[in-house]
Amino acid sequence: MFERLLTRFSAGFVVAFHDIPAERAEQFIEALHPARPIPLDEMVERAGNGKTTAGLFAITIDDGVGETVRSLSRLFETRQWPATFYLPTGYIDNGEGMVFQWWRAIRPLLPRRKIELKSETLDFSAPGAIEELSKKMERRWHAGRLESYRPVTMDLVEFVTRDRGIDREEIHPPAPVTWDEVAEIARTGLIQFESHGVTHAAMSSLNDAELEFEMRQSRDTVARHTGRACRHLAYPFGSWTSIGDRAASAAARFYDSATTMTPGHVEGANASLLPRIPLYPENPTHMARLKVLLTCTRLSRAH
Repeated sequence: MFERLLTRFSAGFVVAFHDIPAERAEQFIEALHPARPIPLDEMVERAGNGKTTAGLFAITIDDGVGETVRSLSRLFETRQWPATFYLPTGYIDNGEGMVFQWWRAIRPLLPRRKIELKSETLDFSAPGAIEELSKKMERRWHAGRLESYRPVTMDLVEFVTRDRGIDREEIHPPAPVTWDEVAEIARTGLIQFESHGVTHAAMSSLNDAELEFEMRQSRDTVARHTGRACRHLAYPFGSWTSIGDRAASAAARFYDSATTMTPGHVEGANASLLPRIPLYPENPTHMARLKVLLTCTRLSRAH
């Protein structure tokens, strides 16, 4: 039934991975058979020109984590699956790790007691206090400026290393892919590298000048290192809250497409607010098929 619905009644779609083992990504992609992966360029062009996208999908991966890019690239080369990696260029440039990566590293190490930081005092003694702060931090990622959550996060990093007696490198986020690796992988043309902004800040939190800088600077940096035009953007975090009401019009000036994390298919979609179907390692493999059925076939209307 899945194969019949997919080949006869589906619209094209874009899948979104983040930090995922290659074997898990392979299982998801194989579960989508008989749908066939095509380059993101082709998907956007087909959708924009009103050509059919039935039975087709594009593979995208966010964030540029080094081991993820390397392992998935080997998989895609072996299987001859075209794919697109979205790179936050500041992370690639400095290797320091993005704030949300640091938070995820330190959260399991936070003590359930009151602590004094340089930036503020936090009390984790009450049940659920750490979980509540985690929700607050995530809201800040999606709507706040970097300065609203970076200082407290990095203060917590400093506190945890002292409190636990561990070296900072033990909790350091994974290293990004290097620009030399990007240039080498991009050489064959099977795999594209595109923009994920510079700082991975929510674009809704930026003023007009900052928004233009994030888009132009990241685009030009990726193009310089790959030797190819950078034509596509993935909004950091990808929610409506994090995108805001100005980013799409700005993205249309710099890119052929800009992707969100809102599930959906590409036919009739705004190219500057292109939907994607997110798939995570912890999802059951059949979840990939279910998400496609509920968003990209006639079942989506019934749903």
